[in-house]
Amino acid sequence: MNRAATLTLNAPLLMLVAALALSTPFTAGAAPAFLDYAQQQTQQSQAQEKNDAASAKQTQESRQSADNKKTGTNTSQLQKRITSQQAAIAQKDKLIQQLKKQLAATPQTDTAGANEQAALNKRINELQVALSAATAEKEALIKKAGVVQNNNLQQSQAAARQQIQQLTTQIQQAEAENKRLSASFTTLNKDKHALMTQLAATEKEKHAALEQVKALNADKQPLTTRLAAAEKEKQAVLEQVKALNADKQSLTIRLAAAEKAQQAALDQLNADKQPLATRLAAAEKEKQAVLEQVKALNADKQSLTIRLAAAEKTQQAALDQVKALNADKQSLSTRLAAADKAPHGPANDAAAPKNEQPEMAAIVAAYRLQADKDNAQLRMKEDEIELLRTQLSVQSKTRSGESAAAKLSASGEQQAYAIGASMGSEALNVLTTRRTQGVTVDAGLVLQGIEDAFRGQLRLGEQERNKALFDVSQQVYQNLNKIEQKNISAGKKYQQAFARKKDVVFKEGVYSRVDYLGKGKISGNDLVTVVIKEMLTDGTVINDMEAKDQALTQKLDAYPPVFREPLKRLQNHGSVTLVVPPEKAYGSKGLPPKIPPGATMVYSVRIVDSQPEPAK
Repeated sequence: MNRAATLTLNAPLLMLVAALALSTPFTAGAAPAFLDYAQQQTQQSQAQEKNDAASAKQTQESRQSADNKKTGTNTSQLQKRITSQQAAIAQKDKLIQQLKKQLAATPQTDTAGANEQAALNKRINELQVALSAATAEKEALIKKAGVVQNNNLQQSQAAARQQIQQLTTQIQQAEAENKRLSASFTTLNKDKHALMTQLAATEKEKHAALEQVKALNADKQPLTTRLAAAEKEKQAVLEQVKALNADKQSLTIRLAAAEKAQQAALDQLNADKQPLATRLAAAEKEKQAVLEQVKALNADKQSLTIRLAAAEKTQQAALDQVKALNADKQSLSTRLAAADKAPHGPANDAAAPKNEQPEMAAIVAAYRLQADKDNAQLRMKEDEIELLRTQLSVQSKTRSGESAAAKLSASGEQQAYAIGASMGSEALNVLTTRRTQGVTVDAGLVLQGIEDAFRGQLRLGEQERNKALFDVSQQVYQNLNKIEQKNISAGKKYQQAFARKKDVVFKEGVYSRVDYLGKGKISGNDLVTVVIKEMLTDGTVINDMEAKDQALTQKLDAYPPVFREPLKRLQNHGSVTLVVPPEKAYGSKGLPPKIPPGATMVYSVRIVDSQPEPAK
């Protein structure tokens, strides 16, 4: 009877523990602890079953000896057993309520509990079979116990049956709960599958979003850089606008002052109108005198024309003489070179006079000196002709300006005139520079613009003037690029042709050829006097020191490397020709207005004399 009651009481607890184990989620945190708790309860139930089995065995043994004992003792033990079982049932009911609360608070998401559910269902069936056997055994025991104390046993039997009925009801409830949990488990599996599908789609969308974010981050950097540059440019523009506004305000003030000054000038002009009329009459009188002077100038012009013709004739004769001298010079140079190359031996030394070489050098020096004098005289004639031509073009204007020039006696007048002359020279220099840069400018319109600026009556607005200046700058820039490339190409061809000539040396980026070696060695500390002729490759002379009767004297080591190294190849009175590429000369800028950008320069350098450094 005790064994049957124990099995009957423990069966619903085991089923409930099994159901709770099936519904337990395998999530991190609470799930493992709850599984441990359910496992402990299962182990306790198994231990209880073992105890029940031991109790059943004791009951069987006691049943064998029950015939020899008193019926009252069995009834008392049975009553105690029932009381103990009722206390255990109350304790189990309390535990069931706690487990149900945990079951209601725990999510049911584990798909791995299906196998455990099947095992527990099997266990429930086994327990139901054991319950049936225990019930039958209990009924048999009740029948046997009824012989001794029928009335008490009937009451106990009724109570036991009531307990059995309650346990049966609990089993049915547990089975219903198990079915409900199974249905919930199936629903959860379906929900889990749907959630897994949704999770995969979400992961795919997340990956696509990450790729998009990565691409956006890659595009963000150049956009940020461009934004910073735009902000910087915007700041610069704002600074320019601020400066322009300041300039505008300043110009507005200046304009108001200019208008005020102009009005004052007009008032002064009206006030001076009468004196000007008087001065105009005097000017008409002076004009008549100037006309008389023009007649005299025309007579002078005719005389100067005759002198110019005579000078040109003299120049031609001088040119013919220079050509003859150059021919003699070439012949002497050839003879001198042949003499230098002739073998020197005892027979030759005996046959030739000992003083032949010095005499030849003296003859060459004499011819060179004569050629230099003739060249100087020729240049003087050329200068005289140029002076005569200038006089012819200027004298007609001189008379008209003499009266005004005669009035420039006060220091203030001279200063003002000097300022104007300086401005005019600068303007002419600009015009000449523009002409070499491929931009032809009308000098008359330039002068007109200067006069209009002084009168404050400009024909073009500020915007038009700025545009015109910008356009001419663009044209100059384009022309300079074309001129530079053209000069570089022509310069390379000239360098290549010069390099193929005999005795040409290329050192330190400069081509040099010794024209005349000279005589008498020179050291680095010697004072060397040279004359230099600077030319373009087309023969245009930029500067000729000898023609200007100029010379340069300094230590040999003090000369720039472009000249120093070639000069070291010479001896006293020697001469050398240099071809200097643009990168060693004036580069891509040139030297306006005479030297264009990218020009290859040619230098003819002659040592006039060299002297040892004076003792200190």
